[in-house]
Amino acid sequence: MKRVVLFILGATALVALLSLLPLPFERQTHIVNTVTLHAPPPVVYDYVTTPANWPKWHPASLAVQGATDHSLAVGEKVAEEFRLAGRHGIIHWKVTEAKPPREWRIEGQMNRRPSGEVRYRLTPDGTGTRFERDVTYRTPNLLFLMLDPIFIEPRMRADSAQGTKQLEQAFETATAGISAPAPMSAVATSPAQAQ
Repeated sequence: MKRVVLFILGATALVALLSLLPLPFERQTHIVNTVTLHAPPPVVYDYVTTPANWPKWHPASLAVQGATDHSLAVGEKVAEEFRLAGRHGIIHWKVTEAKPPREWRIEGQMNRRPSGEVRYRLTPDGTGTRFERDVTYRTPNLLFLMLDPIFIEPRMRADSAQGTKQLEQAFETATAGISAPAPMSAVATSPAQAQ
C-alpha cells in the first residue's frame, strides 16, 4: 500500500513538473477586435498609444508606470499592471513599431520571457476611424495549454471586446458635445492650465 501511495505521489509530481516545462513547439492565440470610432485617425492614434489612457478603456489594465503621458515612439517602454482571468501581474511593454497615425505595435515580457504583442491598425472610415486591435499571446507550457481554452482565452476575448466597446463609447461621448478624449500630454499643456 505504501508503495502505491509513493508511486502515485511521484507520478503526480512528475506530471506537475512536466506541465511547467516550456513546450517543444510554439503556439500562439490571436484575438482581433474592430470598431469604428467617431474621430480622425491622428486623434485616435494619439489616444490609444498613450498608456495613461489604457486603464480608462481596457478592463484588464489597472495601472501603468514609466513613459505614460504621451504617444509612445519606437523603443519606449512602459510597465502595465493587469488583472486577467484571475491572474494579477505586471507586463513590460516595448514599442517595436510606430507609424502614426496608421499602425502601432508593442511586445510584452513577463518574468523576462516574451509573452505576446498588441498591434493597432487605424484606417480612415468616412469621417471616423476603423480601429483594429490584434492581441497575440504565447502558450509558455503544458499547464497553460490545458487552461487556455477553458479559462484564459474566453476571458481575454471578453475583456478585449469590452475594451473596444468602452473605447467606442468614449469617442461617442466625445462627439455628443464633450471634447474628444485627450492624451495626458494634451491635458497637461492645455491653454486653460497654462494661465
